[in-house]
Amino acid sequence: MARKMQIEWQEDIEMLRAAYRTAKDGQGRQRMHAILLLRQGKTVAETAELLVVHYRTVQEWVSWYRQGGIEAVLSHRHGGSRSHARRLNKAQEAELKQKADAGEIHRIEDGVQWAQQTHQVGYTYWGMRHVFARLGLRQKVPRPRNPKASAVEQEAWKKGG
Repeated sequence: MARKMQIEWQEDIEMLRAAYRTAKDGQGRQRMHAILLLRQGKTVAETAELLVVHYRTVQEWVSWYRQGGIEAVLSHRHGGSRSHARRLNKAQEAELKQKADAGEIHRIEDGVQWAQQTHQVGYTYWGMRHVFARLGLRQKVPRPRNPKASAVEQEAWKKGG
């Protein structure tokens, strides 16, 4: 049989309840709920089952609590925004938008070349595609045409003859 978990509690139940109630996000709230359940005498397995998380996850939260108390449990972040700093600043993005609106930049590849030549900022096709999407820009390229198509025959057909 496994030995009983030993935790040196730094807060009483009421303080843990208050921390649970005032947690600002779902992650922190769930973690504080786990710590509160453990403080009330539940086992790690029971706590994991009640919160529908893995046993090892609850053990990790307990480890954080042992290291730094409530603050340590709430300070760990999982996931969240993975955005990186923008390579073009706001003024440069405004310049890109202005050039695209004026018709100087038609395609995403043109945007990649413009950023490299003008501001020495390297972008991949997909990176510039995200910039275009963020700025509300669309590629402005004509529809593909068959090289064998005859403009004269097309105009005649449009006129009904």
